[in-house]
Amino acid sequence: MKKLLWGIVPMLMLAAVACGGDEDVKFPDKPNQEEPKPEEPKPKPGPMPEVEKFYKGTTMSFANYLIDFGLVYRENGEVMNPYKSVKDHGANIVRLQLDRVAFPEYNGVTIDWQQWERVVEDAKCAKAEGLDIMLTLKPDYDKYTATNATHNNIPEDWKSMDENTLGGELYKWVYDSLVALHNEGIDPVIVAVGNEVNIGFLLNGEHDGARTARLLNYGHTAVRDYARDCGVEVLSAVHIANPSKIDYVDTYKQNGCTNYDIIALSWYPGTNIGHSMGSYTSFETLGKAMMTKHSKRIMILETAHSFTTGTVNGKWMGDWCDNSYNYPDWNDATNATNYTPAKQRAWLKALAEDVKAGGGIGLITWGTESLPDLLEGKAEGHGVGLYTYPTAWGYGSTWENNSYWDFTQENNLHEGVDWMQDIE
Repeated sequence: MKKLLWGIVPMLMLAAVACGGDEDVKFPDKPNQEEPKPEEPKPKPGPMPEVEKFYKGTTMSFANYLIDFGLVYRENGEVMNPYKSVKDHGANIVRLQLDRVAFPEYNGVTIDWQQWERVVEDAKCAKAEGLDIMLTLKPDYDKYTATNATHNNIPEDWKSMDENTLGGELYKWVYDSLVALHNEGIDPVIVAVGNEVNIGFLLNGEHDGARTARLLNYGHTAVRDYARDCGVEVLSAVHIANPSKIDYVDTYKQNGCTNYDIIALSWYPGTNIGHSMGSYTSFETLGKAMMTKHSKRIMILETAHSFTTGTVNGKWMGDWCDNSYNYPDWNDATNATNYTPAKQRAWLKALAEDVKAGGGIGLITWGTESLPDLLEGKAEGHGVGLYTYPTAWGYGSTWENNSYWDFTQENNLHEGVDWMQDIE
């Protein structure tokens, strides 16, 4: 049996209901060994594909992963394929993530939710339910210790490269990854090169916005070339954490990074993360401003609202692992009336309507497939390791208080998920 680790959430889809091929899928770390392009690729003008629907969904990277550990998803008391559940309740897209660098083992646990074989399996599960795929391609990696985390580090085998060579390697990895997925019958409708790139991208020292822009150009050109060569339509996204940091888009534009379609945002207004709207009063005004200023549409790629405080002995948890995000507010967590599935549903519906009013194209929640590390009849769980920042590693889930499945009701789906049915 595989085991898992990591902070902020996990999940997988159950052996009894999991889908995907049985054949071995091999994906080399370096798909080909051609010489990298010597010059930075020039942005290619590409018309943005017509968007005929508002995208609504959740991450699903952890669902099948958790199911492999024996955790189950239920609906009305019955064990249910979670991909089918979200589809039946209004989702039309799920987000997955493919990393170039695998997580290291932690106490013998292999964390594979972001690795090739798992991503192919999960994408096939989504496709089987008629769900579109938003894919984050993460070439850099995150480091975790007992006390802290550093994000978006450059891979060791890329560290000594000059910028043009590095850009060529990035181009190849993005292009070859997407073509390899295409050959598996998987074509995402939205691709983001990098995760929260305003925080950092392929860092080899201090974060440099101009360097990030130049490197993103290689990745975005690879997305365009994949779409052309494979005859598919795909939207390319830049992922920014915190709406108040939206001016990073200006920095990227000033350095020639414009060959993408969507400004995708992480939005966590809870006090422990503390995102804000900056100079904008709403996502409607922000979305309209981005269309006027950059001809880009916005979407929310990450957000969450807690459906319960999950309070156990004064701590916010569904297991013995402290949760890492609580919204509306950590200090308000004793007021249980603000933490209900109905409140989660209403908040996400209002947020989606706000995004839509500004010409935005979608909202995808993060970690809402989370379950706590508790097996039925086993009081102490089974050792799924999850990072509990900011102080320590621990076992359990850090995000189950934001899930669409109620761990206080045997992991049954609750009405929070139905915000997706409320949005046309």
